[in-house]
Amino acid sequence: MYNIIALIIILLCLGIILAIILRKMPLLASFDVSEIPQEKTAETKEKIMTERLQRKIKFIFSKISPFFKRIIDLLQFKYRSVNEKLKNLEEKYKNRTRKEELVTKEEFETFEKNIDHILQEADNLTEKEQYEEAEKKYIEVIGLDAKNIEAYHGLGNLYFLKKNYDEARQTFEHILKLDKTNDKAFYELAELLKQQEDYKQAILNLEKALILAPNNPKYLDLLVTISIIIKDRDSAKEALLKLKEINPENQKIKDFEADIKEI
Repeated sequence: MYNIIALIIILLCLGIILAIILRKMPLLASFDVSEIPQEKTAETKEKIMTERLQRKIKFIFSKISPFFKRIIDLLQFKYRSVNEKLKNLEEKYKNRTRKEELVTKEEFETFEKNIDHILQEADNLTEKEQYEEAEKKYIEVIGLDAKNIEAYHGLGNLYFLKKNYDEARQTFEHILKLDKTNDKAFYELAELLKQQEDYKQAILNLEKALILAPNNPKYLDLLVTISIIIKDRDSAKEALLKLKEINPENQKIKDFEADIKEI
């Protein structure tokens, strides 16, 4: 009898426990392990470290971003600076250039002498490597005569000597906009491109120069030089043959012949 009563009591207790568990199941299902102190601490630590890393990356980027922006701006400015400078000079003076204001022959002659004098000063300053002062003189001439080709040649040569090749190239190209038949500008471009080891474009410009001035020994000399560099034996021999006819006393002929034999 007591065993039956005990069994009934045990079953009732199990029933009550089961009922409690069933009633609590939704609550257990929604329980978040992140609420456990250990898990919450780990999660908080990870979050803090992530946010710290993000702040550090953001800080570093904020420091280097202006630096890269300045570099990009500088490169863009360098590329545009000469073209804009030349364009602005031409725009500034094209409608009121001093040369066009001249009336008498005497005024014109005086003006030309003054231009020649300033150009000579600029050339002398360039030879002395006083480039900033020379540049001012060339620009002064352009201010008086916006289409003075010699001033642009001097300016381009100055940039070439300073190894400002982009500025030099833009200046020589500007000359060709003013005068499409300027063989000297084609030659100067070829010389510049040779310096940059762009031999294909150098020869193309040199060929244009030689079409306009086929007997210029300086142009032929450069053509022989570039042809030897790129190991074009036929072109080198042909250019050298013509150079011998035009300038047989050229001191480089023997060296050219030796170099061609080695190709």
